[in-house]
Amino acid sequence: MKKLIVFAIGFIFLFSSQSFAQKGKEIVVGAGGALTSVWIMNQSFYGEPEIDYAPKIGYMANFRLGYNFTENVSVMTELQYSLQGQKYDGKQSFNGNKYDVARDINLRYLNIPLFFKYGFGDKETKFRFLIGPQIGLLLEATQEYTRDGNKIGTEKTDLDGNSFLTDETEISDRFESMDIGIAVDVGADIHLSDQWFINAGFRGNYGFTDINAASFQIKNIDGEYTPSHNFWGGLYVGINYKIDVQGYSQRSF
Repeated sequence: MKKLIVFAIGFIFLFSSQSFAQKGKEIVVGAGGALTSVWIMNQSFYGEPEIDYAPKIGYMANFRLGYNFTENVSVMTELQYSLQGQKYDGKQSFNGNKYDVARDINLRYLNIPLFFKYGFGDKETKFRFLIGPQIGLLLEATQEYTRDGNKIGTEKTDLDGNSFLTDETEISDRFESMDIGIAVDVGADIHLSDQWFINAGFRGNYGFTDINAASFQIKNIDGEYTPSHNFWGGLYVGINYKIDVQGYSQRSF
């Protein structure tokens, strides 16, 4: 994972240096954040009875670097910290007992999207559409899993034959270290001056990767296994600054 992070950071600096080598073009640096609704599509309860999904609010914060080829066509990458995961809340019956269950999974990622951007509109307000691939590097995975308010420590065996407690707090080994998906952003760039603009809109991401580690791809209580996928979406706001690469006059982004 460390090698991937170093590679990603190196890619961004290379992207930056190549941008500065172009005459008459702008680069854009910025930062932003979002409140998101986060989900794990398809549950993984390690063969125990599944319970109802519950809404979970996550967030993300990023630093971005962009480069415009024309007034309408751009490319952009980010370093993005993101809290994802899933909540569950409901009743669970097994081993002759009934429980009120609450489970809250927190997945923390360093996401690195590469966006291709198209914008249109007047100089002050340009509507924007971004789409591109995204790599997510798992930083940490934890959970709070209680039955009737307590951890009861039920024991299961993974596909490698190792025993584990289903309600352990630290669960990073149960998830893949990388998630590959697609990210979409739809909104508007609102210019405050020739150099400064804010952007706002909807940001969403869907992961194509089965996030469950191979040894934890355990069949459910019905004897079936369904891959789990990250999904999130929310309202995004950012602030940005445009830099004329070689001292040429500023152009709209």
